[in-house]
Amino acid sequence: MEVRLGRKLGARTLRFGDRGPDVKQLHAFLRLQGYDLGEEEHYGYLTKDAVRQFQRDHGLVADGIAGKRFFALVLKEDLPIRRRVHLVQPQETLEEIAAKYGLGTEAFRLRRGAGVYPGQRLVFFDREVWGICRNGLKPGLPQDALTGVICSSAEAAPKELPSMIRPAEEAGWDVLAMHSSLKSPRRRRKTAQRLSASLADAPGSCGLYVPWREVAQLDGVRYVKLLRLLRRVLTDKDMLWVELGPGVPPWKIWGGVDYRKVTDLVDRVVLQVPQPDAPGPLLARQPLQECLQSLLRYVHSWKILLHIPVYALEWEFGPEGIQGTPISYQTALSKAYRRGARLRQGEQGEYFYQYHSRGVQYEIHIPHHSALGDAFSLANRYNLAGVILDWLGMEDPRIWQALRAHFRTASLNISGQ
Repeated sequence: MEVRLGRKLGARTLRFGDRGPDVKQLHAFLRLQGYDLGEEEHYGYLTKDAVRQFQRDHGLVADGIAGKRFFALVLKEDLPIRRRVHLVQPQETLEEIAAKYGLGTEAFRLRRGAGVYPGQRLVFFDREVWGICRNGLKPGLPQDALTGVICSSAEAAPKELPSMIRPAEEAGWDVLAMHSSLKSPRRRRKTAQRLSASLADAPGSCGLYVPWREVAQLDGVRYVKLLRLLRRVLTDKDMLWVELGPGVPPWKIWGGVDYRKVTDLVDRVVLQVPQPDAPGPLLARQPLQECLQSLLRYVHSWKILLHIPVYALEWEFGPEGIQGTPISYQTALSKAYRRGARLRQGEQGEYFYQYHSRGVQYEIHIPHHSALGDAFSLANRYNLAGVILDWLGMEDPRIWQALRAHFRTASLNISGQ
């Protein structure tokens, strides 16, 4: 089914009691999203309730009024989240319904042990799943489980999937390098040209991902100005992503980044919790949830992508200090078995492998699939746009089952499906 939202939709604020062709277009959109409007032909109680629920699902003020912020989301070509509904039929079980859609029962967010009844409307979601692709797609990768990939250049981007360009050299920049590129209008124009040039070299890509994880407090206003420049340079079809979080200070009187202005300028906001600089769990629910809750004060939930490490880390306790190296899940298991590593438990309850080689101690920490499942459940709980898996080819194969247990993978242009 395809719904074309006409130009009239969004031209005025719609409230209870309104009528007209734009109300009918709004009804078509809401029905496509799985909301029950009955036979209602005007902006009645059912329409108001549906609008309110849509606003609640997407982190907007749930007042039941279709206004500017509501239409800013509805009229997007690529709706980041797709709400789906299943109407329970007589004698259907929750397990049968989940199997029908290739999901786990967790996807419906019911209370544990809760049953279903005929006529019940079960809600679940499609969310974006992006993978960081450093060495090309590995054989056997379930491409239907990915919305797209994130690459450093056009050469690394596979033709089979949509790709976002994330310039590799930018990811390694420190605060001083960023300050140098932001400190004057001329420098900002050159920076915008350099970043957009990486996208121009990749005509098949769908947007630019600016991977700056740290911005000095005094550069906050300049950073927003750079994003405005990029927004003018990029085409309407190009997405613009940025990272916000612990390394990007929010706005205060003495400086920082205005998160709300950034939210209005970009299509996705990536949240990555600080990576461990010492042996410990790669992914822990508590710090991830705390970072997410602080970000949700400023950023719409439907724009947030959780950046999740799916590789293992091997820590070497050498004479020059502790050094961590990312390795794949399969390599981690192979090393652990080959070296006769012992399974240990850390202070935070996480398990890891420990072995000695040539007088040096090593530890291998693997992100447990249950911890990954916790991250996916947070995406459902807060109704986020989706997740980014870092990086493809390094993951525990069970991650794809964990993904499907919590939500389905969205494709781009899903608002037109």
